[in-house]
Amino acid sequence: MDQRISFVTLAVADLAASRRFYLDGLGWRAELDVPGEVLMIRVGEHLILSLWDATEFEGEVGPLRRGEGLAPITLAHNVTRPDDVDAILELARGAGSPDVAPAQQRDWGGYTGYFADPDGFRWEIAVNPGPIGQTVLPPASRDEVRLTPFDQPVGPSVDAWTPPPRPDLPATTGRWCTVEPLAPEHADELAPEVAGPDHDALWTYLKEERPDDVVAYVAGRLAGDTVEVLVRDGDGVACGLVSLMRIDRAHGVVEIGNVVLGPRLQRTTAATEAMSLLARHVFGLGYRRLEWKCDSLNAPSRRAAERLGFAHEGTFRRHVVTKGRSRDTAWFALTLDDWPRVRAAHEAWLEPANFVGGVQQRRLADLLAAG
Repeated sequence: MDQRISFVTLAVADLAASRRFYLDGLGWRAELDVPGEVLMIRVGEHLILSLWDATEFEGEVGPLRRGEGLAPITLAHNVTRPDDVDAILELARGAGSPDVAPAQQRDWGGYTGYFADPDGFRWEIAVNPGPIGQTVLPPASRDEVRLTPFDQPVGPSVDAWTPPPRPDLPATTGRWCTVEPLAPEHADELAPEVAGPDHDALWTYLKEERPDDVVAYVAGRLAGDTVEVLVRDGDGVACGLVSLMRIDRAHGVVEIGNVVLGPRLQRTTAATEAMSLLARHVFGLGYRRLEWKCDSLNAPSRRAAERLGFAHEGTFRRHVVTKGRSRDTAWFALTLDDWPRVRAAHEAWLEPANFVGGVQQRRLADLLAAG
């Protein structure tokens, strides 16, 4: 099951009252409005708040629990400043909220208050100073945003930043793998690891089919304006290829792409370390952003990006045509702001002490979440 929520559905006693509260009172806009049945409001790129008439809800889902006390759920809306919290609570009061709790400074460092909608569902309005609190804010709400003399939000100054050099890679050996510049003579080593008759599935989401002539394929990769990387596992076997591509030095952006990992490299510490070494190399040169793009249907690639700490930034629908198919492209990225936290998690996970008898003691996801 993918780690995402598509709908948050609340059973409401009076759908018309809910409509007045959310649309007329709070000024939100309906995505779907079926009077007497359901009101749907988009609250995120892929997230819908669905307000469902309680009778309709019970007819499909089952009887509601009734009794004293609050509904065991809160919905949260994060903002940047305490003044914004207070202003939204006043807006809710004016919209007819039956219960508005004044905001307070919390022991964990935040500033939060609550209001109830017509059915008693509590909304938390919060300033959350922690990293996760920043990730859910819209771009214009970030702390780094400045205002022009015309009251227009703009991004932070980068006057001290200079474009980095081309990310040509020296041979680099880590604990579990080696990454080195791809060369024509590597073709014979790579052929049995990534282009054998049993390797067709490795090429489904790439622009090429499995090459019969690996010498020509390697030559083609080397002919482009990319940095081509060979990955060797801990035994020194050449079993993976990666490109540093779409190199945009003027803006400090580069992409990891054209990834071909042979079966012996997949889901290994060597594969994780290879990507970490490339990220360390890129950010060490001064790049501001490292991108990862893949077919939105390529679940292993999406999982790998998220596991490594890349943030999903959205999906470009009907983005390209490849192999006669329409492809939606999922976009992920790491930025220089993310990298210190992500690098620390990578390094802790890759420590030999994290593996006892070949079994990891702490998951990379847990280390990333711990900050």
